[in-house]
Amino acid sequence: MRHRVVLVRGPRAAAGSGGCCSGAARPFDEGGGHRHAAPADEVGAVYRALRTALPDDVAVEVVAPTNWLWLVPALVTDGRRRGLRGAALRRSVRAGIAVESLIVDGAVLASGRLPSPAAAVAAVTAELTTAAAAPGRTPPREPAPPR
Repeated sequence: MRHRVVLVRGPRAAAGSGGCCSGAARPFDEGGGHRHAAPADEVGAVYRALRTALPDDVAVEVVAPTNWLWLVPALVTDGRRRGLRGAALRRSVRAGIAVESLIVDGAVLASGRLPSPAAAVAAVTAELTTAAAAPGRTPPREPAPPR
């Protein structure tokens, strides 16, 4: 079975004046080269760490929370595959659609805030090891409490 890790990204840092840098660069006529520092992206660091540490048969996907047309059915399908039903499945889906969530095969490992890249790799590796040790249906896992 192919495993799926889903990272739900948080809101991107955007300022109100538009453009690629939202007005934070010096104009060309003032000697500027339109250079600006790239915004820090916590999801990108976690993605790179997971992609480096996990085998190729594990799909690592980054999803925007606004893409709920894909996200909700994926969470329901993966949660049901894990054996979640009823209220437990609803809690899992609700925790999974929160910004900055980390989900492994329907198990919500983090909701509302992503762990550091090293902690994310450790949590995902432990979850995949647990799933491999118990073939078939893995036991239901309570979602992380909302923050």
